[in-house]
Amino acid sequence: MSKKEQYGLEFIKITANGKTGYNCRRINGIVDINNDLQFMSDLDISGTEFLLREINSYLDATPDPNWTIYESMVLEHIELQIEYPNFRIDDRPYTFPLVDIRDLLQEWLEFLKT
Repeated sequence: MSKKEQYGLEFIKITANGKTGYNCRRINGIVDINNDLQFMSDLDISGTEFLLREINSYLDATPDPNWTIYESMVLEHIELQIEYPNFRIDDRPYTFPLVDIRDLLQEWLEFLKT
């Protein structure tokens, strides 16, 4: 099972008037905490690669208990924070495992490149 399936997401390619857009949305309109993962719709290839580099720098390093929260600057209108070993979106009271976010972003990047 892919990460997008695990989190109940689907990736959609939309073409209109000669322009192509990409959307990440919840399957069947379900509303729960996984809706926050739809932030990926705002990431193009370069933004996705940038966020992946940020996440991988934390996952590839030896964890340090003194790490402070890292705020990604990849999106201006959505706060994305690495709170190793977790990932927080828009100061929500819950987090997602950083490894899962990395895997989701890799799936999203593959989709964007097709």
